[in-house]
Amino acid sequence: MGKRELLANVLESTHAGSLLSSTVAQWNGVVVFNYHRIGDAKKSKFDRALFSATQEVFEKQVRFLKQNFDVIGVNDLQKALHDPTSQSVLITFDDGYLDNYEVAFPVLQQFDATALFFITSGYLDERTLSWWDEIAWMIRSSELKQIDWPEIFVDPLSLDNATHIRIAIRKVLLKLKSLPEELVNDFLDTLGTVVGTGRCPHDDADRLWMSWDMVREMDQAGMGIGGHTVTHPVLANCDTDRQMHEIESSKRRIEEELGHEITAFSYPVGQQDSFTYETQAILQEVGYLWGFSFYGGYCPAMRFEQYDLKRMPVEQRMESNLFQSVARLPQIFARK
Repeated sequence: MGKRELLANVLESTHAGSLLSSTVAQWNGVVVFNYHRIGDAKKSKFDRALFSATQEVFEKQVRFLKQNFDVIGVNDLQKALHDPTSQSVLITFDDGYLDNYEVAFPVLQQFDATALFFITSGYLDERTLSWWDEIAWMIRSSELKQIDWPEIFVDPLSLDNATHIRIAIRKVLLKLKSLPEELVNDFLDTLGTVVGTGRCPHDDADRLWMSWDMVREMDQAGMGIGGHTVTHPVLANCDTDRQMHEIESSKRRIEEELGHEITAFSYPVGQQDSFTYETQAILQEVGYLWGFSFYGGYCPAMRFEQYDLKRMPVEQRMESNLFQSVARLPQIFARK
């Protein structure tokens, strides 16, 4: 357990966090929590790191936020970010996974809460696997004891236990994220050959994603919908034309399905090196008002960056006390 977790445990167990948040350590602005999937990661043959919480944990988190903060939607963002007295929370989800509709949406309705769902439009249209899920599937399905790929990794990647498999998936994902976009498909082809599985059949993807009917239902129920590109590339690794296509085409496609404009976008991967000033300029050019990153932090009132709104990842290993401390004292705890 790290120092941040230890401090969070002390503050929450003594109720000092709540007191500090309302007095000497008071903050103002918006804390944005970001999720990907809700459910039991152990049951998935795909990327288990994408599971942010179980349904039970998510229920506890939403209940806590509703009891202690103003849980806002995307239409409230402008006001909250310009209100020097605001202590607001925004819940967001990336990608468009089916469990967002089947699990998260009912929980949000149960607590009369809203959230903003960023949709990768091509996955809903084509019903294809994401590159991260396909990498996880290939490595988990391999019968090898190690990955020998000297052109990419100096040392073999062990697959002899669950921990090593998890580490191998992370290393392969990190390598893919560093590649120019035009090399990604060849990389995946070669990985399938190296691990002996071939590429994952895309039939397995059909039950991964929401349908457009589901997205429309959530939209009509008061959830926010935003853009997350067409195919989820790392935009900083794309040329200008590809960036424009990914950003503008996904916006147009989502608006076509919803029948109204969308104003928010989240950068795939979302780290500081995952998007550029050019990416931000494209967002503004096509009509987005907001761009969300994914490398920690929060959005202080009057001191926010319109096309780099900071989000805190919610991960399986995040204990309840740390989650609560991030919300109460983001200036101390809202970092990755």
